[in-house]
Amino acid sequence: MSFGKKIIAGVAAVATLAALAPAVAMADTAQNQNSATSSQAKEEYATVTFYTADGHSIQGVTWQKGTAFSQYALGIQAPTIEGKTFTGWAYSEGTMLKDTDQVFADIAVYATYADTPTQDDNTQYTVSFYAGADQLIQTVSYYAKDKAKFSQYALGIQAPAVEGKTFTGWGFASNDGNVAVDPDAEVTGNWAVYPMYKDTPTSEDKTLNTVSFYNTKNELIQTVSYYAKDKVKFSTYAAGIQAPAVEGKTFTGWGFASNDGDVAVDPNTVVTGNWAVYPMYKNAEKKDDTTQNVVSFYAGTDKLIQTVGYYAKDHVKFSTYAAGIQAPAVEGKIFTGWGFASNDGDVAVDPDAEVTGNWAVYAMYKDAPTEDDTTQNVVSFYAGTDKLIQTVGYYAKDHVKFSQYALGIQAPAVEGKIFTGWGFASNDGDVAVDPDAEVTGNWAVYAMYKDAPTDDSKKDDSKPADTTKKNDTKGNTKKTVAQKIKKAVLGNTGATVGGVAVFAVLALLGFAGITVLRKRA
Repeated sequence: MSFGKKIIAGVAAVATLAALAPAVAMADTAQNQNSATSSQAKEEYATVTFYTADGHSIQGVTWQKGTAFSQYALGIQAPTIEGKTFTGWAYSEGTMLKDTDQVFADIAVYATYADTPTQDDNTQYTVSFYAGADQLIQTVSYYAKDKAKFSQYALGIQAPAVEGKTFTGWGFASNDGNVAVDPDAEVTGNWAVYPMYKDTPTSEDKTLNTVSFYNTKNELIQTVSYYAKDKVKFSTYAAGIQAPAVEGKTFTGWGFASNDGDVAVDPNTVVTGNWAVYPMYKNAEKKDDTTQNVVSFYAGTDKLIQTVGYYAKDHVKFSTYAAGIQAPAVEGKIFTGWGFASNDGDVAVDPDAEVTGNWAVYAMYKDAPTEDDTTQNVVSFYAGTDKLIQTVGYYAKDHVKFSQYALGIQAPAVEGKIFTGWGFASNDGDVAVDPDAEVTGNWAVYAMYKDAPTDDSKKDDSKPADTTKKNDTKGNTKKTVAQKIKKAVLGNTGATVGGVAVFAVLALLGFAGITVLRKRA
């Protein structure tokens, strides 16, 4: 190469280097900035990696530095080991971490265990139910040795309602989203779970809001559901639900369970999700207790017939409450008694059972026999609350009027009163029975009276007795029954006289008896 060409090549190389120098400088600057950003990110966040006791990775959780360890551990499930009880998380050298320890660097922690006591094991597993990341709803514990299922822990826990969402169950927190808890899974440690939801369909919404009514022992009484779109009030859900009686307590309404005590449900509140409610009570008054136990008699789900109340302190039997309450007739059915509503069908109330609270009972029926129906409707006639005079029965198929049942029934005389007829018992006073009413079941009726006139200034307007009739009367008293009959039929002769005489004797003798059960031919 000539000297001239070498000079030109050298100049070109210098120019090239001069052109490349800014680009190289910019690349170095960008790399330094990326390194600074990455270093800053590492400085702001810390990751805790959870391992099993034998070193297998479970999950890594990242939070801002300085976050409490309990936040990292939320929802992390340590494996179950037979004969061992999970005791917490520790560093590899064995130092245990506390929930309140703050994490400022990437660390690895391992599940630790202790031997499970084989006798008198009082170890408890606790499930903490959260409404959000740190909003605790309630904790529930059972003995580990009882191997309780998650469904038992979750009984009665109320997930908060979320507008436009439907609660689908409880789940464990995970970086990939909540993982649903199997209700039949056995709880094997201390768990933290969160409510899970799905979007509610906006059209043709068939979503149901269900209220579950529990007793104080977490035992389900009944569930009631209505469509969410109907915005039904709680009072409608609670209609007819019977809270169990508690000795020395008075039922005050239904409430939500809370760590700070039950919170009363407003009856006018619209139910906005799946609710679990519990009966609330207050101490019954010990002096001059005027608390009443009221039984509400229903003909159907919401058709009230009548309410009857007695003082709780009197320990009144159900039969007294039910006396005179008339269940409506149902075509092709026979009334069998009163019962409590139940998911498994109505449960008959024992007439001798003491009413211990406010009860709601419903008429129960059975199918009437379709052929040769010998079912009887019986009317029980009472002189007072529990003083039975007589019972009279006719076949139900004969549709007999009340006046037929009441024939010959004698109400007892009451000083200063006049008998006015028979009636049904009622809180508002006895209700007279229409004599032409058809008896449609087993009735209990009571004698009704009014005050006798008090005016004692009655005049004797009777005329002097006819002497002839008076003498005839005296003469008749000395005659035999046969002679009276003979005189009654005087003018007839032969077999006619004899036949009438025999008939009259039988008629006089027949009035001496009382027919308890009358049946039509």
